Amino acid sequence: CLHTMEALDPRALPVTTAQAQRLQSHVSFLASPALAGRQPGTPGNRQAAQYIEEQFRQAGLQPLPSLGGYRQTISDRMGDNIIGVIPPVGQTGSARWIVLGAHYDHLGYPFLGADDNASSIAILIETARNLTGLSRYGIMFVGFNGEELPYFGTAEMGSQFLFHHLPPEVGAADNLQAAIIMDLMGGAHWAPLKDAVFATGAEKSPELYRWVTRTSTPSLTVFPVGIHLVEEIPDHGHKAFSDYDVFRNHKIPFLFLSAARSPRYHTAGDVASTLNYERMAATVEWLRRLLALMAQDEAPYSFDAHRVEFADEVASFRTIVEQALHEETRIPGTSRWSLRKLRQDAEWLRDVRGSAPTPQQLERLERISIRVQCLMADYSGCFTF
Repeated sequence: CLHTMEALDPRALPVTTAQAQRLQSHVSFLASPALAGRQPGTPGNRQAAQYIEEQFRQAGLQPLPSLGGYRQTISDRMGDNIIGVIPPVGQTGSARWIVLGAHYDHLGYPFLGADDNASSIAILIETARNLTGLSRYGIMFVGFNGEELPYFGTAEMGSQFLFHHLPPEVGAADNLQAAIIMDLMGGAHWAPLKDAVFATGAEKSPELYRWVTRTSTPSLTVFPVGIHLVEEIPDHGHKAFSDYDVFRNHKIPFLFLSAARSPRYHTAGDVASTLNYERMAATVEWLRRLLALMAQDEAPYSFDAHRVEFADEVASFRTIVEQALHEETRIPGTSRWSLRKLRQDAEWLRDVRGSAPTPQQLERLERISIRVQCLMADYSGCFTF
């Protein structure tokens, strides 16, 4: 490796605001050894479900009458989705709904899953607590069970189960205005991105994308990137990897938020002390502002599976790659070969223009995305992409 900046130690980051301290409290419980990694069907998973249910109740979310409580049972063996709602107001016909969700299961001991995905559940709880006022849209807060393998993509995956068993209060899938999904929202490894999250998928709906790119809050940088870039995964190729998938596949406008993988992803090192709680607190405020803007819209959002915002994608990665090139701000672990590729990437990003990309340009940007992801997660062979 070249001489690079030291990896960020998130244990040294301050946790000073009351909001960040509440988030830390949620994560510390959900990712505690007592819950043993929250694997579906285990006592720890059921304890996590009980905790989320109680937090939804304290936040003032209502249960759906058709469920008789906050639980949507997937199976007796596996456990439940946890659902609390803010009902719509002033609607005479079929109401429309916004889903705000994150999965709460993990891999089981010794993997405690603080970033994956207690971080997102904590943000979900605090967003519910911080919303003020009512909206023409119902807002459904969902803690999904069964996102991790072997459940991913199966009928027992919590988001799949919810979509195919929508409660009667929601009705048909056409009544879903949008889905906002979070995963890996707390990790911090590279200092230039410690206060940044990635907003993906909204490009498929211009109405939703407009608000995503216009929403801002102090101390949080939001990079808009296409879902095709996020789904380029080191060692796995092009594939979906979170609960947004079922909504995207059924042409429901969606936003997927993530702070990206860190080297602690799916390791025993993913513990509560390694998260950036102040960035998570800023994300709660960002979501509150986004939902307020979305409440202004009366018409259903459109969806175009092939739509990209290429110029914005290029701008996002131009900023990231330029920072990755400088000696003072290189991604920890960058090799000489990776640095050489990054220089080529930066040159291409400076020169590329236009909003209607060719297939070759899209592929090149996907290669850049996978290289950056690879370096940020400290995988080997990043220069090969």
